[in-house]
Amino acid sequence: MNAITCGLLENGAQVKLVTASTSKHPLQPDLLSASYIEQTDVEGISIETELDLRDAFIALMNGESYNISRFHAHHFASVIKQVLSRHNYDVVHMESLYTTPYIDTIRRYAPEALISLRSHNHEYQIWEQRWKASQNPLKRLALRHLTKTLERYERDILDQIDVMVSISETEGQGYRDWGYTGPLHVAGFGIDLSQQSKQPATATTNNRPKLRLFHLGAMDWGPNKEGVDWFVQDIWPDLLKQHDHIELHLAGKGMEANWYANVPRVFNHGEVESAAAFSRGKDLLVVPLLRGAGIRVKIVEALANSIPVATTTVGASGLALEDSNGVLVAEPQDMAAELSELIHQQERLDAMARSGLDIVQTKYDRRQIGKDLLAFYSQHVHV
Repeated sequence: MNAITCGLLENGAQVKLVTASTSKHPLQPDLLSASYIEQTDVEGISIETELDLRDAFIALMNGESYNISRFHAHHFASVIKQVLSRHNYDVVHMESLYTTPYIDTIRRYAPEALISLRSHNHEYQIWEQRWKASQNPLKRLALRHLTKTLERYERDILDQIDVMVSISETEGQGYRDWGYTGPLHVAGFGIDLSQQSKQPATATTNNRPKLRLFHLGAMDWGPNKEGVDWFVQDIWPDLLKQHDHIELHLAGKGMEANWYANVPRVFNHGEVESAAAFSRGKDLLVVPLLRGAGIRVKIVEALANSIPVATTTVGASGLALEDSNGVLVAEPQDMAAELSELIHQQERLDAMARSGLDIVQTKYDRRQIGKDLLAFYSQHVHV
């Protein structure tokens, strides 16, 4: 979300930013630059999105999607009303499906504005994967209901927007397959190349006494924890048998200190202050996802810093990197063998590291993504 905002600003757009501030994802103004705050006039509105059994029951009785209704707050709608009443906006750009409960408010107070939904992924797919993986019959039933109501909402909302902006070609095709016939543009995740180009490439791995694999991600998100558990339990032992110079370093939000404590050559760093500092000096990012949707920002960031990546087909989904020289993409059942072969090939690792920045410059330039998005909007804005 921040990347797309910066991409718009860098291309001369005037942007007003209104965002939800939740307990899980609070707005932290002290982490924003003064110029960013001035340019966006950012407002963070506190809303409560934690599970409320009463609200969940009401949604169930009304046949509504509780996943969506918990993001609607009357005081948030009032702020949107005030913002739209003070200024005439050409486009109201909504980031993610969970902003769509406010479409009626937007239509009422900005009737001439182009309403755009930028979808990060098909949200229902994440919940579908959760209920199919659950072993608890009651939990499975509840998750299945949440999935079905969310999918129905996600399909129906397509009739209420003016244009769709998808985060990848894969996601965009999914909406076409649902029957969406309106204007559609792809605007993926972007990197600030003006900053990345100033950073030195990761040192080559030749002749290193240790090869440091690492994973960095929010471990309070189910698919990340599930994937790392699988990698540590099923893949890592096979790698250790064949390579005595490898280490695995793990970090992320929600990483408990006792996790993987007795696993040889696995180092738990917990939650780290700086993702960039943690990644520096590491040789290979491992993204062992078995389920999930959308795109993996961490993969793009690693490539931008000349760090090669090994991931599953799920992890690479939406990034169109299957044939990339900077990424090893393997089916889960083949991960151990293909990763072991890669570790043996030091020259290939070095070549992958050098290829990463080229990939990002071609596909993930934040400024170019913002420029293309503005050109798309100019074609469809109401005049």
